[in-house]
Amino acid sequence: MDKVHCPICDSKMDRQGPKEWPDWPFCSPRCRLIDLGRWLGEDYCVPSSPTEENPEDSDIAGPP
Repeated sequence: MDKVHCPICDSKMDRQGPKEWPDWPFCSPRCRLIDLGRWLGEDYCVPSSPTEENPEDSDIAGPP
């Protein structure tokens, strides 16, 4: 397997994958927790499509 880097601290992970690295894709439990903290702190976000804000509202309103 190619050499990969931890997405948090950028350290090299020379082993094969999840079997050798239980915290895969992170190099350690510390980096895994840092990533979780960033998600919980809303530093990361998943973009959503702005086409329709709440599809349930259009069903309640009925046809125009």
